[in-house]
Amino acid sequence: MVAGIASESAATEVNLSGAGFIDVLLVSEHGRLIIVECKLWRNPQARREVVGQILDYARELARYGYDDLQRVISSRVGRRGNVLYDLAREAGSTMSEADFGDRVSRDLAAGRFLLLIAGDGITEGTQRIGEYLGAQAGLAFDFGLIEIAEYRFVDPDTGAERRIVQPRLLARTVTIDRFVIRNEAPGTVVETIAETAAPRTRSSSGSSGSASGTFAAWNTFRDAFIAGVRFDDPGQMPPRNGGNNWMRLPLPGTVGVTLYRSTTSGNIGAFLRFIDADGMAVLDELLADRDAIEAEFAEAGLTGLQWRTEGEEKVLSITTPSPAPWDAAREEEQREWLGRAANQFVNSLRPRLSRISA
Repeated sequence: MVAGIASESAATEVNLSGAGFIDVLLVSEHGRLIIVECKLWRNPQARREVVGQILDYARELARYGYDDLQRVISSRVGRRGNVLYDLAREAGSTMSEADFGDRVSRDLAAGRFLLLIAGDGITEGTQRIGEYLGAQAGLAFDFGLIEIAEYRFVDPDTGAERRIVQPRLLARTVTIDRFVIRNEAPGTVVETIAETAAPRTRSSSGSSGSASGTFAAWNTFRDAFIAGVRFDDPGQMPPRNGGNNWMRLPLPGTVGVTLYRSTTSGNIGAFLRFIDADGMAVLDELLADRDAIEAEFAEAGLTGLQWRTEGEEKVLSITTPSPAPWDAAREEEQREWLGRAANQFVNSLRPRLSRISA
């Protein structure tokens, strides 16, 4: 029984190519797929990594079709036939086989899963978990934390050591708001960071032929940057890929830092945009500390922080020139500078944005 839902274990240690092994995969009587990750929750670094890990599982699973998932489960448990449906029936499902298959297929396509992290002492840090989850707008998952308490005692009758493991609900709960935006109309215009001097252009499907040639180089640069970037704040979530030539670094509230590089302008940089009344209210609060923020960046060796206006929007940005061609040594310099900029945005803005959000 998980969160009031009758469920049956589909498999343990389920191998998802490219993402790793899911600790436990469950299926509910209603065809809901449940991913359970079991971890010790001892430090902020572990918290960040386990949340990122279970989201990687969800993204990878969302690429599967029903037949793909069926094949993986059948291989893992050594059973043939419609294994998922059989397990759901064992959990008490009254759905028809066709309805069950349709439900699982729709959920796979939408990334609609229940993600659960089970561990010890996980009551802390839910706000920062919320920041990270809020940046995952491509999946329609639900997320939950299960705290596992362990008690040991000596049986007075036998003298043997006994252990009780108790999953429990938290005394205080925190609601994490997430928004999933879907636009299924053909020819959707997508805002991205393209190859322009100012990272603010719009490109539609099929219109970015020149950008396609930079994907491989960007992917290599991005992966090396994410693997190597370090933050003074141990609980800061790592940046996530946003598109060709840009990444998104989550911060408290509704803002996030965009990290980018442009071959056209020969610049790399980082910026925040403040949009609508709520964004302007946040900016006003930050402007009250403008001198202190600029001094903090300067102390980190980062000069040229700009507070500028672009149409109806306000932008806080910092850039540095890095003209092409980009060899290995130049890219290492780019990663070093971009890492320092990202770290300073976290150091200067996270505590202020946390207070503003509160």
